[in-house]
Amino acid sequence: MDAFIIAFSNLCKDLLPILGAVCLVCIIILLIKLIKVMSSVDSTLLKTHGTIDLVDRSIEKVQAPLDTVAKVSCTVDRAHDATVEAVNQAKDFVVKNAGDIKERVIAFVKEEEKKDELKEPSPEDIIGGR
Repeated sequence: MDAFIIAFSNLCKDLLPILGAVCLVCIIILLIKLIKVMSSVDSTLLKTHGTIDLVDRSIEKVQAPLDTVAKVSCTVDRAHDATVEAVNQAKDFVVKNAGDIKERVIAFVKEEEKKDELKEPSPEDIIGGR
């Protein structure tokens, strides 16, 4: 058993520098890829910065019309509220004064019927004209 451990120890002493070199090569490759990624990120950020500036300028151009739309929307809301209030007041007035309105309409209809009865016939009615 001691011979096996000694042989294994000698094998490990021979393989350790090789494994260290392989790990070193892997680390170097990893660092090279990391440097490439960082440089591409840098160029991407520069492009993105230009795009963000363009978007900022576009937003500034659109801001005034958006403010106008907001003001118009508020005006439309106020007009709607006033219309609803006016219709509700008219409805309440009609409900409160339904009897009076009914009496006035009936009186108006009767008055118009009396006018039609008192109307003199025209010569065309008598002769049977057109």
